Amino acid sequence: MPLAQPADNYGRNIPMVAPAFFRMVDVIRITALSRATLYRRIAEGKFPPPVHLGGRACGWTPTALQAWIDDPAGYSIAIAPLNT
Repeated sequence: MPLAQPADNYGRNIPMVAPAFFRMVDVIRITALSRATLYRRIAEGKFPPPVHLGGRACGWTPTALQAWIDDPAGYSIAIAPLNT
């Protein structure tokens, strides 16, 4: 299911420009997951990690978020083992 596109009062689709990055508030709204659940799934490799945008800002690309939306149960990324 792709990210929803808004419609006007007559049912016509309104052209929507996708943001370059979705911020945490947007991701929580889109996925209906809590902040703690998002971070837990990121640590488990079951949700795309955020891209650091500078300072304390981070966000998710629409492509990465759409990959999770397309298959949330089957999504996984390879996590490199820690070498100690």
